[in-house]
Amino acid sequence: MNIIQKLSCYFLLLFCGIAYGNPSDNILLQKGWDALVKDQENEAFNYFFQAYEKAKKENNVHDKAEALLYLGICSFGASSEKGLRYATQSLSEYKKLSATNPQAAKKGRSRCLQLISTIYSRQKKYPQAIALSKSVVSDLEGTNDTEGTLGLAYSSLGTLYEHQKKSDSSTYFFKRALAEFERSNNIAYLPNAYIKMGDLSKKKNQKQQSYELYSKAMRLADSSENKQAQVLSLIALGNWELTFNRQQPQAEIYFQKAKLLSEKLSDKVFEIKSIQALIDLKKLQQQFMEVSQLQDEQIQIKDRYYSLEREQIAKNLEVQFEVAEKDRKLELISKEKEVSRLTNFLLFSLVLILLIVFSFSYFFLKRINKRDKQLLKTKEELFTALEEQKKLKEQQFENDIEHKESQLSAITLQMLQKNELLEEIKSIIRKKDDSTEKQLSRIINSHFTQDQNWNDFDKYFESVNKNFYNKLKQKYPDISSNDLKICALIKLNLSIKEMASILNISPDSVKTARYRLRKKLQLTTEDNLTEFILSV
Repeated sequence: MNIIQKLSCYFLLLFCGIAYGNPSDNILLQKGWDALVKDQENEAFNYFFQAYEKAKKENNVHDKAEALLYLGICSFGASSEKGLRYATQSLSEYKKLSATNPQAAKKGRSRCLQLISTIYSRQKKYPQAIALSKSVVSDLEGTNDTEGTLGLAYSSLGTLYEHQKKSDSSTYFFKRALAEFERSNNIAYLPNAYIKMGDLSKKKNQKQQSYELYSKAMRLADSSENKQAQVLSLIALGNWELTFNRQQPQAEIYFQKAKLLSEKLSDKVFEIKSIQALIDLKKLQQQFMEVSQLQDEQIQIKDRYYSLEREQIAKNLEVQFEVAEKDRKLELISKEKEVSRLTNFLLFSLVLILLIVFSFSYFFLKRINKRDKQLLKTKEELFTALEEQKKLKEQQFENDIEHKESQLSAITLQMLQKNELLEEIKSIIRKKDDSTEKQLSRIINSHFTQDQNWNDFDKYFESVNKNFYNKLKQKYPDISSNDLKICALIKLNLSIKEMASILNISPDSVKTARYRLRKKLQLTTEDNLTEFILSV
């Protein structure tokens, strides 16, 4: 890793302070960040990896995404490819939060894109880096971004456009970045933002404005005890003195103070930068002996720096090997779990199939049993219906026999009466005396007496037509005995002439009696008397 790359790494960490630093609740991530700020990258990587393993075990998608993001920050300085891989994995994990926690997913996506933009910028993929930072700006503009990600995107765009010599665009985004940092009062970002704006003002020969911006940066760096920002502010003030006041002694004071502060920093980029400022000053003063000494000192620092860098790279490789071994073991465990899961799945499937077959057989047999029971019940109902039908037929047969017996009794009685009458007439004729005619007349008259005959008629009529009279009397209380006789003769379906002969009255009298009966029965002219009587 050369000096420019290390400086780029520093600026990323510096600009990512709040957005990527101070993880909210995860202690392992907090410890890892603290170690990373102190340039203890190996220790930081271990903390971040432990946080990742813990989140993976607990299936905590948010912490897994955070851990992958910090692994990317920790790794990209030594390996852009690995940093990019961790960043894209983190981006994938944040995407899973879209349904459950869309706000966290959106913020995480923006942070990942900004990290990827920085990696692309290191790889000099400026168009891709610009596109990503613009995407971050598009997502966060108009929102209350308290983490500083939007300001970082503005600052990245300003730096990227500065590389492309687009001063207007660069100035525009640096101003937006400063405004965003001032709005959210992000003290960690403001010193560097003021230095950048001071550089722009210095290029425009705005002496007072550039000085005020550098002074603001210095005051904020002092108040926050940000040693790195203090070194950069002192170098900026020294260059300002050389540019506008030509005060080499004052500039040297600033550079020497910056050098003393940078010697205490673990990141030697700042010491190299402060020595370079002194070298440039001594060249202006034509103090070439001191220039040579400073250059030797700078070379020694670079040698130590590269030695430390190589050692750090070796440690990173060692950590990566350990991580790879853990990944391999985890992969083996994962495969074993997959085999176990597949075996359990097959066993579960087999049990499920057996259960389905058993259930199907059970319900099939149950259905057959239910059908058999239903068939047996239907047969029993059919048998019961046949028994009832048989009983009804027997009852009807008995009624028919009873009816025929009644008719037979009536006919027998009529024949007996007729025979008795004929025998009596025969006996009278044999005597042939004077009283014969009178006796015949008496007998005939006696047979015209209907009371006894009607009693017998009613008896046999009721035996055949049960409750006929009672039904009429209940429904029509005003009906007379003569009316009942007419009804009985109508029931026998006799003609008016036959009824007149039986009742020993004229046919006209029968018609009159029928008319009166219709009125008592409340029948209209359209109603048929015979049909009505037959229906009773």
